Amino acid sequence: MTCSSSRINLAARRLLSSIAGTRDARVSAMALAHMRGAGKTLMDTGLLVQRGSAMSVVAEDDLDDTPTSVIAHPITGQHGHLGNAAWHDEQASARRRVYALDMAAAARRVVARLDCSLGEDPVPYLDGAVLDFGTARLPRRNARVGIWVARGLTTPAVFEEFRQLAARRPSEGLRLVISLDPAKRLCRSTLKGHEVVPLEDVVDHEDGIAANPEILSARLLTGPSDQGPVWVSGDGAILIVHGERFEFKGTKQKAAVLMMAEAFIAGEHRLSTDAVLEAAACGRTVRRLSELFKGHPAWKRVIFESGASCWIEG
Repeated sequence: MTCSSSRINLAARRLLSSIAGTRDARVSAMALAHMRGAGKTLMDTGLLVQRGSAMSVVAEDDLDDTPTSVIAHPITGQHGHLGNAAWHDEQASARRRVYALDMAAAARRVVARLDCSLGEDPVPYLDGAVLDFGTARLPRRNARVGIWVARGLTTPAVFEEFRQLAARRPSEGLRLVISLDPAKRLCRSTLKGHEVVPLEDVVDHEDGIAANPEILSARLLTGPSDQGPVWVSGDGAILIVHGERFEFKGTKQKAAVLMMAEAFIAGEHRLSTDAVLEAAACGRTVRRLSELFKGHPAWKRVIFESGASCWIEG
């Protein structure tokens, strides 16, 4: 636990999440003033930094009433505007300043307890809204897990941009995406090979905004608390149907389960068996889904096949 992160309490963490979920991750000082000490906490810890002012005025010596932006004086630093003849200081402009989330600083605090391969030099995507920290090893997992920290995934349009990014940069194994956005506003959409996890689900409440490795590992094994009738992990290794949990180890089984579960969640309950087997790279040796899942507890309990179709029964 670090001293700086321990000062970020629940109120400050919720405020950070609300700001992260906005389009530009910006907030006015006037809005922060209504957040009691939460806004000051984020500023004191360097997670909110000033990005100028939202204010515009009409210059006192401007005859055409053209709005003029308030800026900082290049020498004195005082806020004001340059009129036609002289500099005019702006009084009481502090409340009109704009602060922005320092995404890089926030993301580094989130992964502070994870041994990430790119921990010192994460790679930014989507104008810095997504940072790639490489891979990390989590408790009770043999394979390393990809780690991204992201914000702004709360609307379908932005999530689609994120989906395209993930398609351009596929992960060899499971990639864990820790989202700073409010959990209730996240899009309920699956993404092959990726597990999007809200920070509030995995944060150590006594350690500011640092994700807890043990909680992260448990979250990947058990899924979210609000799962709906069917939930599948990003790599297809775990399927939960009405609270009943099934594990899959083979890559072909995982691919088939992921495809069928995604279809169920999207409202398309039945799929072509041939399409599923092809997506799972089964080759010509496997003609039926019954051959792929023979002997597995999920077969004919939640996974079914009839004729040329297959589905997950939820």
